[in-house]
Amino acid sequence: MAKVLTEVVKKEKETTELLVKNGLVYTEEGFREVTIKIIAEKIVSLVEEDAGPILETEENIIDASGCLVVPGFIDAHVHFNDPGRTDWEGIETGSRAAAMGGTTTIFDMPLNCSPSTINLQNLTEKREYLSSLSHIDYALWGGMTGTNLSNRQELVQMSEGVIAWKSFMSESGIDDFQHLSPDDLKQAMQAAMDHDKILALHAEWEEDIARLTALYKQDPRLDERSAFLASRPISAEEKAVSYALELAAKYGTALHFVHISSPKVVRLIDQAKKSGVNVTVETCPHYLLFDEEDFHREGAILKCAPPLRLREEVEGLWDCLANGMIDTIGSDHSPCLYSMKTTNSIWDSWGGIQGVQFTWLAMLDEALKRKISLKRVLPLGTSNVADRFGIRHKKGRISPGLDADLVLICLDETTVANKESFGFRNAYSPYEGRVFSTKVKKTMLRGKVIYDDQKGVTEEKWGVCL
Repeated sequence: MAKVLTEVVKKEKETTELLVKNGLVYTEEGFREVTIKIIAEKIVSLVEEDAGPILETEENIIDASGCLVVPGFIDAHVHFNDPGRTDWEGIETGSRAAAMGGTTTIFDMPLNCSPSTINLQNLTEKREYLSSLSHIDYALWGGMTGTNLSNRQELVQMSEGVIAWKSFMSESGIDDFQHLSPDDLKQAMQAAMDHDKILALHAEWEEDIARLTALYKQDPRLDERSAFLASRPISAEEKAVSYALELAAKYGTALHFVHISSPKVVRLIDQAKKSGVNVTVETCPHYLLFDEEDFHREGAILKCAPPLRLREEVEGLWDCLANGMIDTIGSDHSPCLYSMKTTNSIWDSWGGIQGVQFTWLAMLDEALKRKISLKRVLPLGTSNVADRFGIRHKKGRISPGLDADLVLICLDETTVANKESFGFRNAYSPYEGRVFSTKVKKTMLRGKVIYDDQKGVTEEKWGVCL
């Protein structure tokens, strides 16, 4: 009898109507004053304020007064390094930081975990290992490398369990994740098309980078930071993107460029898109906020690849964003031990930015300062990502039938990025000390409040693999 009663109570809780009310809700029609009704993890309806009485109790109301209510953000580009390098991060701490910043879904990259996700066994073991560890929902990238391209049947099997494929056109920095040669890329394009999967590329031309690195490392006229910047010029990015676009047009591959750093390259991709190439482009907050001068001043904490660019490039990227040329924003959260940033040489330090917690606080803050419409900015981390990667039936919008992934954001409170507030494992970030003009008040995953600015992140881990 006790078991029966428990099941009845459980069922009643699952079907209880939860109401998010009094907020300004972002919908496909724009911001609206509606109440969001949630049952069994899903949004069931959006009710206009004048639609009549709604059944309310103290337990089933989430008061969003004074807040924007927006879809949970989707970060398609994180390296949580799990399994194998959890001292660098781990999905438990990485997802905690993401939830604190309003992100409810991440796609974990196939490298920086150890071993890399480049075969079926590694993929299967990673899926099993991550089960019940994440605060938020997640999907996994598969790696297509110079060493596994010949395993066609295994790639087919892997394709069923990955959100998309990721490859590098330059050295990845990870021993078991080999970059693709120009000839390899042709095979990868064909394989991704055959699997009906997107191929995402880190696009820098390896031959040029290797040559320039060898040259500038020995140049006595340049300090190390200047030499590093010079070793990875925009021309290497442009050359790689141009070559990949030619192949995508030839093979019909769905292509996605990650962390593009230059407006010139964004425009190149936009031209290809208009000509019929199936291509999208991501940039990252650090390319929209920081520049070469910041790198010269701060050093390795802002080392990434491609590197930060001149301020005029930053401004050009914002122009591209405002004009609708950028499709998605990803954090490219790539953490490591602090000791890996404080090496004697910039060449030896780890290249990666810790920022998943602050991606959307930074983006909204900067967009508001620049008077760029939130209707332009919000889709870059919500509906655009869901549409491109085939999860629009679950995520990306506040709409009936979709998962109740919601973020309550207050525009009248600030957030200070300090060490005490960091959710990721290693307490350092180039965002430290910044003050954002917005604050995440609550983050909801499938109808459950997983973060509250007063209570923190819940101990329960509700995240599932998509």
